[in-house]
Amino acid sequence: MSRKLRYVVIGLTIFFFILFCNFITYRRAVGSVEKMQVDYENRVSEQVEVQVTKTMEKQAKKQEETEEKETQEVSTSKNTTLQVDTVYQVQNYDAVTDTTATDYDTLPEDFVGFSRRDMEDYCKEYMNDIPAEEYLKGLQSMGVVSFSGERLIIKKVYDSSKVKYKYYLIAVEGEVVIYYGDKKTIYEYTGIETKKLSKEERNKLKHGIEIKDDKELYSVLETYSS
Repeated sequence: MSRKLRYVVIGLTIFFFILFCNFITYRRAVGSVEKMQVDYENRVSEQVEVQVTKTMEKQAKKQEETEEKETQEVSTSKNTTLQVDTVYQVQNYDAVTDTTATDYDTLPEDFVGFSRRDMEDYCKEYMNDIPAEEYLKGLQSMGVVSFSGERLIIKKVYDSSKVKYKYYLIAVEGEVVIYYGDKKTIYEYTGIETKKLSKEERNKLKHGIEIKDDKELYSVLETYSS
């Protein structure tokens, strides 16, 4: 082998050896970086898992405390009854003006000894048989806001815009009778006999006539009396 060829072979050998060494070094560096990346991701994942676990534990504890508190309040409320000296407070909310007027009064004698359930049942019965004056003011709902042996707070919601008519005329045993708009509370017996009215008016009174206000009522009665 000539000297020149020998130098070429030696040079190529050295070149490939250096190239191989560089490749090995590169692979080690890449492996090291990949290992560092995996270790970092594992640490982050562990930290996130720990944080999530702590957050869930806090939420579970908070929920447990809330449920326990609500259970205690319900239990206490069930065993609590209204007393003679219980402060009676009524919040009257007007939906038309968006205002609330609060009234304070002596606890009604009928409420003494009531539990919260008794008071809630009373409110339901009250709404099922609303007094005429409450109907005319537009009472929409009534419920217990706060209940304890020291204070009872009731809220009433009124909306007069929903009261479509104030009076209701109907024939009762041959006489024109005026009811309030609730159709169950008598306002006045007119003494007007239906037999003196036209057949058309008698048919209307048979089914009932809704009267918007006082002006319309007086106008209708004047017609019947003429």
